[in-house]
Amino acid sequence: MELVTVDLVVTDKKGAPIPDLKATDFTVSEDGDPQTIASFEAVQLPAAPSATPKAPPRVSTNIEPESRTGRTFVILFDTIHLAPPQAQRAKIAVAEFLKNAVREGDRVTLIGTGGEVWWSTRMEAGRDALMAMLKRLDGRYIPDMAPDRMSDYEAMRIHVYHDTQVEQRVSRRFEQYGASTRGGQSQNDTSSAAMMGGDPMVQGKATEVYFQSVSRNRITLQILERTLTSLASTKGRKSLILVSEGFIYDPNLDEFKKTVQASRRSNVAIYFLDTRGLTGMPDYFTAQFGPPIDTQDIGAAFMETLEASEGAESIAADTGGFSVKNTNDLGKGIQRIGDESRIYYLLGYNSSHTQRDGRFRKIKVELAGRKGLQLRYRKGYFAPLEGGKSALDKRVGPGDPDIQAALDSPYAQEEVPLRMTAYVFDETILGKASVMIATDVDVSGFKFEEKESRFLDTLEFLLVVAHRETGEFFRYDQQVQMKLLPATRERFGKSWFPVVRDFELAPGGYQAKIVVRDKNSGRLGTVVHEFEVPDISQFRISTPILSDALQPSPEGQKAVPRPVLSLRRAFPAGSTLYAEFDVYGAAKDKASGMPKVSAGYIIRRLDGPVQAVVSPTPIQPTSIGKLSRLVGSRLVAAEPGDYEFVLTVRDEIAGKTLELREPFTVTPAAPSPTGG
Repeated sequence: MELVTVDLVVTDKKGAPIPDLKATDFTVSEDGDPQTIASFEAVQLPAAPSATPKAPPRVSTNIEPESRTGRTFVILFDTIHLAPPQAQRAKIAVAEFLKNAVREGDRVTLIGTGGEVWWSTRMEAGRDALMAMLKRLDGRYIPDMAPDRMSDYEAMRIHVYHDTQVEQRVSRRFEQYGASTRGGQSQNDTSSAAMMGGDPMVQGKATEVYFQSVSRNRITLQILERTLTSLASTKGRKSLILVSEGFIYDPNLDEFKKTVQASRRSNVAIYFLDTRGLTGMPDYFTAQFGPPIDTQDIGAAFMETLEASEGAESIAADTGGFSVKNTNDLGKGIQRIGDESRIYYLLGYNSSHTQRDGRFRKIKVELAGRKGLQLRYRKGYFAPLEGGKSALDKRVGPGDPDIQAALDSPYAQEEVPLRMTAYVFDETILGKASVMIATDVDVSGFKFEEKESRFLDTLEFLLVVAHRETGEFFRYDQQVQMKLLPATRERFGKSWFPVVRDFELAPGGYQAKIVVRDKNSGRLGTVVHEFEVPDISQFRISTPILSDALQPSPEGQKAVPRPVLSLRRAFPAGSTLYAEFDVYGAAKDKASGMPKVSAGYIIRRLDGPVQAVVSPTPIQPTSIGKLSRLVGSRLVAAEPGDYEFVLTVRDEIAGKTLELREPFTVTPAAPSPTGG
């Protein structure tokens, strides 16, 4: 039986988390039956953020995946339920959260429900990127202040439930504010209007408003479900912060149930940050809006602010989170969410209910002998079905659900080993650079089928490249039919299978993510790589290609040597390290029209001596002024360890100097063949 994991937070009356509890302090039951705690972990993070963030790697890999026992935050910025003024207040609060509440190693994902951004990064190195994207998020919801205004809740009650009391109330308000109703009928005629089938103008407006609210609510709820589903395999404390003005609870939408189910399955607590702050009467009750409403409708007007966010509040309550509402200090409210997740407990038990029936099982955790404390945790989970699936795996939607969940997940999947990097080259079209995204796929573990002396399988992949500053993204998917000879399969098993795609990208920050699947076995691998495209109008160097091998020349031809494109950054001692690079944007001599650039390099061990020094020498330009160089250095005396290739390039005319550092690793020398 699989271990059932429950992460919980224990707080006092003031909301402060309680540390130093032990497994013996808790009791767990499932559907009323006591369970034995099989695993227990108390997590307590430091109160202050950590220091120097780690720089993003030059080559990203899922071979040594990051720990998943830390905290995971998803900030869902609900732009379609946020008015512009509320969005500005919310951005200030979220910025404070990113600055003061997260720690080194936390994984934070920022999502806009309007499709503006979907960006996941590891803190604290990714903070600046999230801050930049947060600035361009704006509220898209424009409140209706017309005389015939109708709330989403009123529209639902009238259109779906044919609530005559609500319809009459709205009809009275329309007349009070001068909105035309049934042919100019008076307030005293509302009862007769109900007998005649109601007010057609009110009913028509209700239909319009209701379907608009359904459309908005479905977008938010579907993104919530999609995000929660992607966190199913993630361990540790997981929190989703819904930054929104809220939305009504509509029991006719299955998305509410699916969202709560996905939260319970993934063990994610949802917190609702109500950006409306301190709420009073609706705007239309103020003097500047118009004459006062009928006294018999005042009570309903007070209820409107509660009804408007009932859906968001119910989701938070049902998933083990809470709502931050009726406060203008949103920063303090969202800080409380971060503080709560700083101290938490992970309980695990092997369920005594072994039936694989897909039913929902209620979890209850109690704290013996401690009064006045509050426990927050998921209220249950769905048992698996026969075959290892859950009842919630019957997801219906566009695309492959497994591929989509892997793409949405903030963490890498490791079933298929991958490594990825990006090479930025020359300008192609005005303002854009040629960028090559390269991925190496380890196919040694693929479940090949042997047929007619060939090994057959299909490599499926989906590659998405997103621009940090604009939100523009590029999506590319393909299936590679593999029919490999034995020697080819062996070669790819050692060197890995390359997947290379070219793009034309504008300057700025980018995040590339690839999902790879072995079709025969269904195993998945994902990796994320972040990179920068510099200002291509400036003096710069292309991304160097590092390798320990040269491409063979075609038989009978003499070709310029080129390094083999390899993402491997580990080279055996005694091999030759090759580096190829281009130089762009150098100033040109007025007399010759050609640039004058020199380049040199050193190879040094990070914790030791310099391995090689090559003094700067001029790079001979081609007839069209192109500057390229291939260098090579034997790693003869290099001891195994971490090294860096430090390249220095100088524009002799402009007097500018660039330095580029490329890390790599030296491994022990390969054993000599038998016999010497």
